[in-house]
Amino acid sequence: MLIPSTVMTILTHTNNMKIRIENIECRFTQNQYEFVRWYPNKYFGTKAQLIAEGYELIVSQDDDFSLVKHNHHIHGSCFQSPESCFTIATIVYDKNNYCTEIKSVGSRLLDLTKKERMYFFEVYQYADKQIKKENKNKDND
Repeated sequence: MLIPSTVMTILTHTNNMKIRIENIECRFTQNQYEFVRWYPNKYFGTKAQLIAEGYELIVSQDDDFSLVKHNHHIHGSCFQSPESCFTIATIVYDKNNYCTEIKSVGSRLLDLTKKERMYFFEVYQYADKQIKKENKNKDND
């Protein structure tokens, strides 16, 4: 293992796998496995400050809210988490060849730093094993 275990989180339950090293994670969501890159959410904890800076609080009928200033809209969900993420790639199991395949989202995989690429391949190694194990168990059922 290249990465110290203190920065790694591995939670595996059938179709609920989550493997994260630093800011790179593989997880099962929306009926597929995906790799995401986490980054600090610049809006977390800034709602009051933005209102003080002139953003108008708009509350919708379903009690959701947005902050609006000129043509800039910020949905209320942007204030809820200290981190945000975007998908780097998806990973699927090829049951005919008993292997996994990765599909990058544009050049996002190439846009990772050297360190993030190292984390990505470490996460991929764990994810590949877990996905194969889960699908082997499905084949045996």
